[in-house]
Amino acid sequence: MTSELASRRSPLAAWCERTFAGTASVVEQIATAVRDVRPVRPAGEVPARWWAETGGAFGQRLADLVQPAPPYYALLGMIHAKWVSPAWAHHQAAQYPSHRDLTGDYRARALHLRPAAASWLDLSGGSEPHLPGNPAAEAAWADFLERGRGYLARHAPAGALGLPGAEAGLARLCWLLTVCEDVYRSGFVDDRLARLFDAGRPTVDQLRGLVEQRQVDELAALTRRLHERGTLWELRKLAGNPGPGVPLGIAGPTIVPHWADADLLLGAIDPDHGIDARGGTLLDVKTVVSVRDTSKVGRWLWQVLLYAWLDTADRYRIRRVGLLLGRHGQLITWPVDELAEHLLGRRVTGDHARDAFHDLAGQIITGHGLPWPVA
Repeated sequence: MTSELASRRSPLAAWCERTFAGTASVVEQIATAVRDVRPVRPAGEVPARWWAETGGAFGQRLADLVQPAPPYYALLGMIHAKWVSPAWAHHQAAQYPSHRDLTGDYRARALHLRPAAASWLDLSGGSEPHLPGNPAAEAAWADFLERGRGYLARHAPAGALGLPGAEAGLARLCWLLTVCEDVYRSGFVDDRLARLFDAGRPTVDQLRGLVEQRQVDELAALTRRLHERGTLWELRKLAGNPGPGVPLGIAGPTIVPHWADADLLLGAIDPDHGIDARGGTLLDVKTVVSVRDTSKVGRWLWQVLLYAWLDTADRYRIRRVGLLLGRHGQLITWPVDELAEHLLGRRVTGDHARDAFHDLAGQIITGHGLPWPVA
């Protein structure tokens, strides 16, 4: 859905422009909330790719904070780079705590399975080609991922941030995972990684050494900001203040398979009944320095509201939505109906707009050959 909202030719983007007449006032509300906050900035001049890498790595760090789940798209990126086989990636996905109890055929396709409160969503699309991997690359990545899982479990289990030294180590882990994810999303292998693997089997230290120290420092500063601003406490509160090591919700919840994935869902989850009666909070994570661009920030607001409206089966019981502004350490949330009212500017009712959106989204989703509504 992100690409739909970003396209000037998209009927969905045009509908949002016409419908959400109150967008500018909500963007101004966000700008006011962070007006007196000095954002975390890079140290000196940085290359263009820096911003996306840092944003992706911080998003991965928050995903690990919420739920110890596989880095799904990083693993898919490793497959696309021809470093690993699909079977290897499924095996690695099954080693993460969220997927560890899968058995049999489910375990054999763990990478395609997504936790969905009290159930699972299977994103596999039928038979999968038996592609070979590169044994040296598989060994290197297996060592890297195994160490990463152990490091997280020891120094920053679910719901907790680590001490400064631990967060620096996790910054390197998350940076590498986001660079692998970019292979999946862009189709291009980062030249720094390509050179390492072209030379043979890299060590974990060589992999971790690819990220600049100042980028590590910046990522550590972003997590430190969560402490300083009390944002970690707010996240834990939205998750029901679970005990040590208990997930805060779901990392990367799938709203519509192959069309809409959100960043984070916070909420207390009962394995048999799903999100509890307090409901879930759906968040998108952003790492921009300024929130003054009404067009850009407006699209974020539309997207997080529309994600909630897409959950037609109420699988995730989304009752609040919001943005986490990483460079400011600012969490801003609204009840779903309240954000809808603000964005609509009282021109139409939320129910009417939601029904119209469902009709349009259904046309787009089925046009991609995907089922609608989501069962």
